[in-house]
Amino acid sequence: HTHTHTRSQPAMSQQIRGELDQLLQLPGNTTCADCKRPDPDWASVNLGIFLCIECSGIHRNLGAHVSKVKSVRLDQWALPQLQQMREIGNIEAAKKWEKHVPVTYKRPTTEDDAVLREQWIRAKYEREEFAEGEKGKIARDLYLSGQKEGFLSKKGKDNNRWAKRYVILKPDCIEYFIHEKDVPNNPKDRLPLASTTITVCATRINRPYALQFTHNRRNYFFAADDGHDLVDWINAIRAAQARMLGLDGATPDQEAKILAQIDRGFAMEGWLTKQGPKEKGWKKRFFFLQDDTLLYFKFPTDAVCLGFIQIGKRDQGFSVEENTKPPVGLCFTLTTPARAYSLQADQKESVQRWINAINSAIEFAKDGQVEIQDED
Repeated sequence: HTHTHTRSQPAMSQQIRGELDQLLQLPGNTTCADCKRPDPDWASVNLGIFLCIECSGIHRNLGAHVSKVKSVRLDQWALPQLQQMREIGNIEAAKKWEKHVPVTYKRPTTEDDAVLREQWIRAKYEREEFAEGEKGKIARDLYLSGQKEGFLSKKGKDNNRWAKRYVILKPDCIEYFIHEKDVPNNPKDRLPLASTTITVCATRINRPYALQFTHNRRNYFFAADDGHDLVDWINAIRAAQARMLGLDGATPDQEAKILAQIDRGFAMEGWLTKQGPKEKGWKKRFFFLQDDTLLYFKFPTDAVCLGFIQIGKRDQGFSVEENTKPPVGLCFTLTTPARAYSLQADQKESVQRWINAINSAIEFAKDGQVEIQDED
């Protein structure tokens, strides 16, 4: 965009714009202060940080008493505002606002759900949970406790109805109860933390503040009432998972491994079209690769999978490769001891990502019997 500078604009603006551009090149300022997206072109003047357009929108919702948002490109800047950006900047601001982020806290990136980014920003600047001082200590202790209980809404197994359930996070599992009077002896189900994948799935299930727990080839969908409670649940679960993996007293190397493990989510997920076993028609299915098991569902919001393929080692007869069937570049074949699966993706780049993810599962597969169950 070319801006024509009329006489009414201060003569400073060219010089200020040049200086702002220089500040954006400095280490720390080349990515958004909150989600690390490259090339931020917005700023919070009073906080002295550079932001991407999405995070700037969240800052604007905090109110000007917490964060005063300006566009680097489109707004007029005054010298004192420039001076503030020069004195602070993203690195210095993080030393203040992120000083005490608990090691297990999920720091969202651009890839993460907007709810997580919003709560991260509110936790930092509005609730001051990670800055020096007493204000944030209670919240931090809660995040690290690995304990939480309360009501969440749960989606019915076979329908779209949501009902309140009482949920308790224990050191090694999550239990939920139909009625509060069933606590503590009659849980409806127990989901062991070691074998449950927990993901935020608000966009997929079209309900804000929703979580998906995938365990034993089944999806359980729960939803919190608000973003703050959702993030409290996520971080309490992460702390419990990390403890279970030996976080207390871990060396920095062990700690990094533990954090990678609780971060892992699904290796891959998305729609693929699969061919039936007798080369009869193609069916569109939603696939999740959960550690060593490929689960497929009619819809991603279904509780029970149609079928699954537990992935074994190469010497057991497992392999995956792109194939030359038309449409070329979109098809790949997963070969198992039982049969070969022809799979087709919507985009070339997702074919490569599926192949890499499945190859990695083959590489790290455990020894022993593998189970495969077909839908037809």
